[in-house]
Amino acid sequence: MIKLENIRFAYKNKPILVDITQEFHAGEIIGLVAPNGTGKSTLLNVLMNYNKPQKGQLIIDGTDTYKTAKDQINLYKKISMMPDQQDLYESKTGMEHLSMYKAIWHSTIDIKRLVIELHMTHYVNDNVSSYSLGMRQRLCFAMQIVTDTKIMLMDEVMNGLDPTNVTLISMMMSKKRDEGKLIFIASHLLDNLESYADRIFFLINGQLELFYDKSSPHQNGEKFLKINVTDSSFLPDSLLSRGILLSEDRLIIPLEKEEEHTIFNDIPVEKMQTISVSRLTLKEAYEIKFGLNKKN
Repeated sequence: MIKLENIRFAYKNKPILVDITQEFHAGEIIGLVAPNGTGKSTLLNVLMNYNKPQKGQLIIDGTDTYKTAKDQINLYKKISMMPDQQDLYESKTGMEHLSMYKAIWHSTIDIKRLVIELHMTHYVNDNVSSYSLGMRQRLCFAMQIVTDTKIMLMDEVMNGLDPTNVTLISMMMSKKRDEGKLIFIASHLLDNLESYADRIFFLINGQLELFYDKSSPHQNGEKFLKINVTDSSFLPDSLLSRGILLSEDRLIIPLEKEEEHTIFNDIPVEKMQTISVSRLTLKEAYEIKFGLNKKN
């Protein structure tokens, strides 16, 4: 549904996106992961044609591009960006915002049903000026859903939400994915992204690097021994020398394939409960990729 061909974007001669080539399909939730200021929002703005790349081509639905103003108008019937809280009108109610978006996109979404699904009934008819941060974020998300476009772009959608509402929003996105939507989630909040995303990419050095693909069970298959550093003194130096110290004093050690099955042979029985062997979680990989781990 979206094809990027050698997309390059620089700001004041500083490369932000570097020759990105990738395809994204209907019925996918795509996670874009990187620290703030590294290009996630820039990539979404390129998809919306708010930022025009200096090189490359963006193709939507096989043939559509942003070549002319008429093309852009037609494409904005298919692709939309979740509004920012700064876009809200303090003197208008949540319902007025949702009705406005429904009219602009000629949507057939049942607003009353959506309000119930997102647990907004008790405040949707109040002015936005009375909303908390979480209430405003849910309204922005609801406005995105009301557009009912084929492609939905969301930047830091979980900001300001408590765990209950994070789960609620995740379930709604999964529902929309199952309806055939292509959804992009740009985020640095990683706690539950793996639970609903179909593919997750790191945006690092201007490139998209695939971390996770739900359709490929063996993706990211390397195994790691994981242990708290205070419990690691019994490990041989040959293992400790390969260790990577993460936050919270967690030590992870990459294992060769043959070591996965023999590693426990050399570990005292009484110490086995202190260690585990598994693949990297998204949070662990994020710490390593972006240099947030401690020095070993």
